[in-house]
Amino acid sequence: MSDLPIIGDIRKEWEWVQPGIEEIMAEQPQLTFRPEDVYAACVNEQATLFTQKGITGNNFAVTYIEVNKYSGDKILLIWLARLDQRGNKAGVKLMEFFDQVARDCGCAFIEARSPIESLGEHFLKHGWDLDTRIYTRKV
Repeated sequence: MSDLPIIGDIRKEWEWVQPGIEEIMAEQPQLTFRPEDVYAACVNEQATLFTQKGITGNNFAVTYIEVNKYSGDKILLIWLARLDQRGNKAGVKLMEFFDQVARDCGCAFIEARSPIESLGEHFLKHGWDLDTRIYTRKV
């Protein structure tokens, strides 16, 4: 695996990124976008694809920047992320990388959203704060 992710071209990487997005969506059926929406956001430079390829597999993350409408603070949102292999503190190393991406983009915060409880536990161990949880119920 390369040391750090690089900015990827969704057009060139779609063949292996699309199944990863579909896997995330299958695990989280509450997500309302389609894989093609992620593709379009990257092509239209509204989101950024980061890739990391190596002997342990192909990893990717898709990020975009949101602006808090009240404070004006910029937030780097890790919209989607997939690691082929977990362990070896790969997530911690990637957090450090994305912290730097956020600083480089002038963001005051970095954010990730997930219903996966163990991911929340991992974040809390590594310096993240729990701000809010979103629960929904269809009526």
